Amino acid sequence: MKDVVAVILAGGKGKRMHSMQSKALHKVADRTMLDWTLDACQLAGIENVIVVVGSASDAIRQHLMLDGHALNIDIAVQAEPLGTADAVRSAFDKMKALKARYAIVLPGDLPNLQAGTLKKLMLKRAQKALICLTVVRDEPAAYGRIVRNEDGNVARIVEFKDCTPEQIAIHEVNVGIYSVPMAFLETALPQIKNDNDAHEFYFTDIVEIANRENMPVQPIVADDPGEVMGVNTPDELLVAEAWRKKLSL
Repeated sequence: MKDVVAVILAGGKGKRMHSMQSKALHKVADRTMLDWTLDACQLAGIENVIVVVGSASDAIRQHLMLDGHALNIDIAVQAEPLGTADAVRSAFDKMKALKARYAIVLPGDLPNLQAGTLKKLMLKRAQKALICLTVVRDEPAAYGRIVRNEDGNVARIVEFKDCTPEQIAIHEVNVGIYSVPMAFLETALPQIKNDNDAHEFYFTDIVEIANRENMPVQPIVADDPGEVMGVNTPDELLVAEAWRKKLSL
């Protein structure tokens, strides 16, 4: 599908992994998390992928040089770790050069993401809406909460540390995967500010911008929380590997 570009945010250093290795290069079932994400993109029919890396990106560059995927893969560098919106912004010129009409933005630490889930996002791309993947968790922990409008669309994504007690009780959480029309992304990215405690540019702010501009923010709920569990620690890596092994049984 030439009208779609996937942007994989793989700049995380993975400090909580207690390793000097880039988080996206940690392995689940003998393949890196980045490889599993690229697999999902390829199987979903996406042809163009931009991998956003940090300034210390040599290992990912070398890994991708040996890549065997049938994908057009490019690299964008986020010079400083200023947040997810800044990471997307660092890839924007390359996205625009591809003349894609829609961008799929996804993190590089979801090794169990399935191609079928990405296809669901792409099937709704022609609806001139921002599509947001969510999941319902029994224990939502520190994930950002999904606050819905009366019409069932997404009104806000609230970071855990900013949640009120009522919002903490919400079990539907953000996954970090979006389908965004490029025309809207071009106008929305400059509006995202870093006026928060971390002084970072959060891509989640695009939801409020969309609502302000009367663009629907439609949620798609993932079927299985295990598929969209992010990996930030060695223990979570083991859980992800156990879930992956269940697929082959």
